[in-house]
Amino acid sequence: ENNPQEERTFRLFEHPWLSLLAVMVTSVFSILLSGTVIFGLIGLPEDAPIVQFTQGMSYHLLTGFILAPFVLRLPKGKRTFVQYLDDIGLSKMQPFARLVLLGLSCSVILALSQVAASFVFRLSQGLPIDGSFVRRVLDLSGVLPPDSASLLVSLPSAFEEVAFRGIVLTVFLGKYSERNSIIFSSLGFGLMHLLNLAMGRELVWVMGQVVWAFSIGLFYGYVFVRTRSLLPSMMVHYLGNVTIGWLTAYLQS
Repeated sequence: ENNPQEERTFRLFEHPWLSLLAVMVTSVFSILLSGTVIFGLIGLPEDAPIVQFTQGMSYHLLTGFILAPFVLRLPKGKRTFVQYLDDIGLSKMQPFARLVLLGLSCSVILALSQVAASFVFRLSQGLPIDGSFVRRVLDLSGVLPPDSASLLVSLPSAFEEVAFRGIVLTVFLGKYSERNSIIFSSLGFGLMHLLNLAMGRELVWVMGQVVWAFSIGLFYGYVFVRTRSLLPSMMVHYLGNVTIGWLTAYLQS
């Protein structure tokens, strides 16, 4: 017979929308805390790549590996750390070669889409796509060392997959269909990018990020549901962030 007291116990993971809100608030808290310590108390320079990497990794690790599993107890309640890694798909690395191939092939498709965006914008200006323009768009030397620290600075972004696919999507899957769960978690992922308004970005730019994050979030979610592994989406997320600034530089400028 069920214990009435147990039936009245509030468990956050049984409430997907509250869980999404809790993860978003926790992420903001982690960003503020890590920024206060690294930039305020320690006084490290904000424009140094290694510092940006450290701050990014700090708040993602704090949210995804401490506060979410042990304070919020998401996505499946009180669990051991090993069970938690399994719940969020971070321990599933097999079949490794196929998962890596999936991540790499999707990254190539994403990169080609980014290139296509630059080409379409060029054509919309009534300007030709000649050899020099193609070489300019495809030249990735600007994202590689020593000209750029993008490979390092973009790495923490891969851990956004822990929060929004591993945790949030898993919570939604406990109550909703796969399709709706993917849509709802992607919506939260998109709205999270509104934080860039606080960094002084223009509204139209940020809204573009929100729409883009929601759209690509649908893909990340689909891959996670089909593979139950975070590895492919983490790879695509990371490599996509590395290349997008350069492959779409013409459009952005």
